[in-house]
Amino acid sequence: MHVAFFSPVWPPGSYPNGVVTYVNWMRHGLLEQGHRVSIFAARVERGHADSSTYRIGRSLLELMQRSLWRPDGRDTIFGAEKLIASAISRAHKTDPIDVIEMEESFGWAAPVARRTGIPTVVKLHGPAFMTLVDDELRTELGQEKVRREGEALGLMPTIIAPSRFVLRDTLAHYALEPVIGEQVENPVALASDVKLWNARDCERQTLLFVGRFDRIKGGDLMLLAFQRLLAKRPKLKLLFVGPDTGLLQPGGGTIHFKQFVDSLDDAALSHAVSYVGRLTPAEVAALRPTAFLTVVTSRQENQAYTVLEAMLQGCPVVCTDNAGSSESVQHGITGLLARSGDPVDIAAQIETLLDQPELAVSLGECAREYVLRTHAPAVVVAKTLDVYRRTIAAQRVERVGG
Repeated sequence: MHVAFFSPVWPPGSYPNGVVTYVNWMRHGLLEQGHRVSIFAARVERGHADSSTYRIGRSLLELMQRSLWRPDGRDTIFGAEKLIASAISRAHKTDPIDVIEMEESFGWAAPVARRTGIPTVVKLHGPAFMTLVDDELRTELGQEKVRREGEALGLMPTIIAPSRFVLRDTLAHYALEPVIGEQVENPVALASDVKLWNARDCERQTLLFVGRFDRIKGGDLMLLAFQRLLAKRPKLKLLFVGPDTGLLQPGGGTIHFKQFVDSLDDAALSHAVSYVGRLTPAEVAALRPTAFLTVVTSRQENQAYTVLEAMLQGCPVVCTDNAGSSESVQHGITGLLARSGDPVDIAAQIETLLDQPELAVSLGECAREYVLRTHAPAVVVAKTLDVYRRTIAAQRVERVGG
């Protein structure tokens, strides 16, 4: 089977993005099983374009960077499906593609499917009605994105999602009844040289947070929880890894990482927190085993690679009980769950593991075993191929019936 994926950028590691990570592991799994994969990306880093990787064009990249909104809809991000469909159609003429898989963003999938005529599967990575926060959701751009995604999803026969919660709520929110609507987990694996977590080698007083400093990823919650812990445990250290996109403030404006820390007026906190900034996936993987715990404080998640990758490395994990993460982490077995949005409970769950290192070891071991069993690329690819085949068959039946 020849499968085409749309990816915002390529290769993996060039930009922190869950869709890119997903496409990377799907590509690995499909190639290992003898299938062919083509990647269509808005940006392809120098030296990474080849016969199976297509750079869609600078015009698409510019649209994605600007995300312009104009009432007439011209020259905006919403028109990008024309560029995507054109690139896929050109490749399809010389090397026929059996199925396209792409995300739901901006409602691109339905126009791409219509323009190319190729069976298309949508995988939900972060529907706008769930992931836009605060004033973002009330802007014209935000409202149009939500509307267009729903309109496009209503035309798609196949919708899958890694999280049962995201699938269920998306179908309910837009009143959708796709021909195929199923949960298919995200695949994940480790490079052969990645070190696993070991209680003997980690720094017992160090916590690790990996994620953007914004409201969705809950960077503010991590800092507030850590401040509480630090008052009782002054030797603790926090490594904060991720881009600083800032917290949107009510009524407008953004507060960034340093401003937020300074606003807490806590000299001990400023000294104990190291803001590392953005790292490559390989650098994050090398850093994880050095910390005693990995903490994920997202207010909302689908099926976060931040959680899965830490679990796969055997790292003890504390994360918030948002619906997506609570499907990955079973409290007291593969990690500890804290109430979402509650820095007091986040601090309490972290303290539980600081006081019970033997529990941390057990959670890490069970977490790794769980991810190996349910998220191995071979396992996920087998489920996804079944969805592809049924999608292709359904389109054939529709054409015959039409």
